[in-house]
Amino acid sequence: MTTPPEPADPDALDALILQSADAEWCKVAVFIAKVVDAAKARGIDTSGQAVAQRVYALVEGKGLEAKGNVRRWRAGEVRKVA
Repeated sequence: MTTPPEPADPDALDALILQSADAEWCKVAVFIAKVVDAAKARGIDTSGQAVAQRVYALVEGKGLEAKGNVRRWRAGEVRKVA
């Protein structure tokens, strides 16, 4: 029997988001999917919306750089702060 995934700790999720960020611009939708996949691979239970909330916070806190409206996942883009 497998153990269920643990719910995402915001600090662990932030660390995973920052590890997943590149210097190249990436559409928010693609980036969120990338982070959710990485979280699942590590046994972290999260959703796209939970990741999005942390992405918004990291953009406001200057951990990620944004171009466009990040709340419009298909239009906005994010990257690692240079």
